[in-house]
This record gives sequence, C-alpha cells and structure tokens, in this order.
Amino acid sequence: MSFSACCRIPRVPWTCGRTLRNRSLSSVSLPMSDPLPDSPSPEPFAKPQLHGIQISKLENGLTVTSLESHSPMARVGLFVKAGSRYESPRILGVSHYLRATSFMATTDRTAFRVSREIDHLGGNMSASSTRDHFIFSAECMRDYIEPVIETFGSASLSPVYHPWEVSDQSRLVELELAMAAQSPHVGVVEDLHKAAFRFNLGNSLYCLPHRVGTFTPEQLHSFVSSHFQPSRMVLAGVGVSHDELVKCATASFGRASSRLNDPREPSKYFGGGEIRTETSSDLVHAALVSQGTSLGEGDYLSVAVLQRVLGVTPFIKWGSNAVSSRVNKAAVEAAGGSPAMASSYNASHSDNGLFGLYVICYAENASKVIKAAVGEFASAAMGNISEKEVARAKNQLKANIMMNNEDPAVLLNDIGTQVSLNGSYTSAQAAAEAVDRITPDQVIKVAKRIFNGKPTFVARGKLHDTPDL
Repeated sequence: MSFSACCRIPRVPWTCGRTLRNRSLSSVSLPMSDPLPDSPSPEPFAKPQLHGIQISKLENGLTVTSLESHSPMARVGLFVKAGSRYESPRILGVSHYLRATSFMATTDRTAFRVSREIDHLGGNMSASSTRDHFIFSAECMRDYIEPVIETFGSASLSPVYHPWEVSDQSRLVELELAMAAQSPHVGVVEDLHKAAFRFNLGNSLYCLPHRVGTFTPEQLHSFVSSHFQPSRMVLAGVGVSHDELVKCATASFGRASSRLNDPREPSKYFGGGEIRTETSSDLVHAALVSQGTSLGEGDYLSVAVLQRVLGVTPFIKWGSNAVSSRVNKAAVEAAGGSPAMASSYNASHSDNGLFGLYVICYAENASKVIKAAVGEFASAAMGNISEKEVARAKNQLKANIMMNNEDPAVLLNDIGTQVSLNGSYTSAQAAAEAVDRITPDQVIKVAKRIFNGKPTFVARGKLHDTPDL
C-alpha cells in the first residue's frame, strides 16, 4: 500500500443545518460575487481613520504624545531625562540600580501587587536607560493602558526603596555586570565614551563593580526627586487614543509638580585619549573614533549616509559584506585570509556624538587590519566617494528608516526620544525625503571634518601588535 493511501483522510460529508430551496448547501451553485439567498446584508465596514503624531502638554509640564495605529496591542513608554549622564561623581552607577529596582514597592502598592496586576493584564513591562533617558515601557492590550500608566506614575513619582529590596537587587546588578564583562563590544563602547567625554556622556551605563551594594535608599530617593519631574518626562504611546492617553496621564501625573531646573551640563568632546585593556582573548576588538554629530544637528543624516558608504554590518543573516563594505573589504584583504571584520561606528546623543571605525581581528593581524580600514576612511575624506556609492547608501538608509518604522517598539522609542529632545517629531517619510536631498559633496564634507578631528582609540585583547594612537 502506498504512503498516500495510508495517510489518506476519509471524506466526511458536510451538510448545512439550514437548506436553501429544499436543497443542501453543497448542491447549490452560486457565484461567489452574489450574496446568499435569505442572508442578511452585512453592515458597511468603517475604515479606521489614521492620525499622525499628536502632542499635548499638561499644566505641570509633562508632555503626552501618541500615534494611533488601531492595533489591538498598545505600547506605551515614559521617557525621563535621567540617564547616566546626569549622575554626579559620588553616585556613578545609580541609574543602573534604578533599573534593577524599578517596579518595586511604592507608597500605594507593593512589588507583588505591581507584578500581579501586570501578569493579570497579560502585559509586559520593563525599565531601561540610555545616557540621556531613563525609560519605563510596557506592552498590553489597548483596553488596559489605564492601569499600566497608573503603575508608571506610581513607580516614577512615589517609589519607596525598602532597604531589603535595594540590597536584594544587588545580585541582579552583579549578574548584569558579569554578562557585560563577557562581551568585549560592551567594554569597548563604554571605554570609548569614557575616553572621549571623560564625564557626563562619559558616565557608564553600568554600575562600577566596587560600588555594588553601597547605594542606600536615600541616594536613590535623592536622584529620583531631582530628575523624575513631570517637566522632564514624555509619555508616549503607539496604538492608543490620544484623548485616552491624555486622560490617563492627567489622572496619574496631574497632581505632581515640577521645579524649573535642568541639571544637565553640556557635554564636551575632549578626544586624544586612549584606553588599552590587555586580556587573554586572541581576538582584538578596537575602535578609532572622532567627534560625530548629535541627534539634532543638521548633518545627522549626512553622517548616517557616510556610515553606509564606508560600510556597516551585513544586511543578510550569516552573509558577508566583504564586497559592498569598503572598510570590511580592506580589512579582509589585509588579513590575508584570516578572519577579520571592520565596520563604521556611529553613536549620536542629545548634544554630541562619536563616529569612526570598529575592527575585530586576530591579534597578529591587528596592525595591518586597523591601518587598512583607516586608509579607506582617509580615501573617503579626500573625496573618493562616487555618486553610485552615495545613491546605494541613501537607499540603504531609507530602507532602514522605513523598516524600523514598522516595529512598534522601535517606533515608540523613536517618538519618545525625538519629542523629549526636540519637542517635535520627524516622520519616517519626511526623513526619507531629507535623505533624498543629500548630495555627494555633503557626504565628503562631513567625512573630511570627522577624519580631521581629534581621535580617540580603545582596544581590548592581546595587544602586542595593536598600534598606539
């Protein structure tokens, strides 16, 4: 007996409980375009009305912004200007502890109640931070955003920080530090900011190891009371009604007051620094950067195009960009068949940024691989950039902008960050149109400015063949 015969599913006659003209439904031959006899006419479908970004501000200074996507799932985030750049030397690492102690007990609910309520709603809630922002974010059914925002308000405005809760979370901080220590990339990025900016933007996203377990509830309260103010907050939502979001924000944050102060100091790029960390790894991770652009600068998109002209990581999973990436092609050729990787590096913050090259290779090839990648950057700075390369880079950047816009989590972060820093939002379509207007001369101009800037160098691994700055 054949396999198909063994696996054949017996046919079961299907009949309809209601007959049409005394015949079963299976015997009726009707065009699919005609309505069934005796069937009620369907109600007309109301096409959802799409809205652009809406922005409102409460009397106490809290900004509310939303994008209605009519999705059954909603994403909301509270963006607070309280990232690691705001830490003073005495409390370096406090934002890391705040991440670990988020959604603990508050004045009106216990940590168990917070966890229980979110679980009951089927939602996800997390806390994260950048150098500019501390972010509470959540995903839930759009009908349940009210209790989520209540939790945001309670966690940000009235945390308790019981001593035993703070002490218990030291284990989580230690775990995150151990995980970060296993990633050379994390160490290089942190060292880059430290060498380039020293303090302010140079403050690490992670707590210093020797300070784990030393933070007190009073120190956490002091930082929160100084920075977690409504005037420094943006409540953003994707897939929510703007009127409902404003209503929830008013109920949860409306009674809080703001002090008119902005403790942020402007960042300063020092450059010229070098941090070399010897490890037992045969792979060298090295980065050479100069001052880049901030998120609000006019050259921001031109630098993003330059980043793709020089080359970024592969666009194809498990693929190689040794042909399309200028710096990676140079690195691979210099390594002589030995594994190597090079890409451009671009990090932009609210008022400053870094741009340069990131290289990974075996220790014995470090010198020639780094020099080959730098040579490609130098060639671009001298004007050796073709219109074809710029056109390809612009298409890659526009595709990246549009694809990121389809991810609700990325879109929420983009909206919250832009509104917090600029007070307005540039849509993906508007950004793509701005990319189209970029010329090769503009790309060459920013390449020349960055390449001629004061460099900062960081390397990790066996550095016996890694050149000095």
